[in-house]
Amino acid sequence: MPEINVSALGLDYAAKTAIDDISFTAREGEFLTLLGPSGCGKTTTLMSIAGLVQPTRGSITCGADVLFDSQRSIDRPPERRNCGVVFQSYAIWPHMSVADNVAYPLRLRKVGKAEIAKRVQEALAMVELAALAERYPHQLSGGQQQRVALARAITYGPGVLLLDEPLSNLDAKLREQARIWLKEFQTSVGLTTIFVTHDQDEALALSDRVIVMNDGHIEQVGTPEEIYQRPASPFVASFLGSANLLAGTVLGTAGGLTQVRLQDSGQTVSVGADSLAGDVLVMIRPEDVELFSDTNAADHATLQGTLASRTFVGSSYRYIIDCGGQKLSVASRERWEPGPVRLRFAPERARLFPHASATAVPTLTEELSHA
Repeated sequence: MPEINVSALGLDYAAKTAIDDISFTAREGEFLTLLGPSGCGKTTTLMSIAGLVQPTRGSITCGADVLFDSQRSIDRPPERRNCGVVFQSYAIWPHMSVADNVAYPLRLRKVGKAEIAKRVQEALAMVELAALAERYPHQLSGGQQQRVALARAITYGPGVLLLDEPLSNLDAKLREQARIWLKEFQTSVGLTTIFVTHDQDEALALSDRVIVMNDGHIEQVGTPEEIYQRPASPFVASFLGSANLLAGTVLGTAGGLTQVRLQDSGQTVSVGADSLAGDVLVMIRPEDVELFSDTNAADHATLQGTLASRTFVGSSYRYIIDCGGQKLSVASRERWEPGPVRLRFAPERARLFPHASATAVPTLTEELSHA
């Protein structure tokens, strides 16, 4: 299957830039996800690839085929882009049977009746709906309708599959089941797939790589593990999962660790060495913070706090800890009662982001010698 290459893509409206200088490659056979909040430009990017939106500038290629190039005035129409598209609303015809819905793009392409029957049967078998070929959409569940839309998108053998939040209309339990099925399906057919979602769990569960978008720009590209464990910005850290972002000031480095004094509480924490100085944000995931009760164990590896609230979420408890005015979210399988607690985390699990300006980090010895 071909790869999709998007280069310097931009789209300007009268008073707003919807996407600006978007560049990425969806590799052959890859499941690539565009992730971001509403209005970030992810669906606009997807619809530009499909040919349903015309960008202002940039280029899009599918293998050796040029789909769009603003400088060469190339804009291939949607029906000639060989892209299978599944929309958020599924857009299946209510007056047509399942088989007729799946056959529709083949009839548009004037494929012979015998070939249509064969391809429809194959597509429905792939999405496990062969027994429901004669049913109508109102006789199907939401998950079955979603699979009809997917069968219709693949029945004519597209080179790439474009999915615009196809699971968003499903309930939570069915959505989880659909994720598993969709990933297994995509892997089995080997289609290059670009998937749009605002749901971080979907992005982590389905993707080979994730592109995090914000306000028309790309914030970070990487595997689910890379962007979750090593986010490139406070936005990525906060959008993908939960993150504590604590304002502080770098004191210096010692023993391979950066010492940071937190602004509100004045307490000091150790973070894995980084090349920042001045005002920073310390990022730590709630699940990486450990609670313990020895309130006399005062050192730079721990923080003193007060357990302010507790919420049970099934697999764990979620706590809000007040550390001298700074609130930390903590996830733990243990039940703790309100009152004084201490917190600690492994320095290598935390990250630093510049809060204002950043320069090279002085050593702690240098910092103290100027005090």
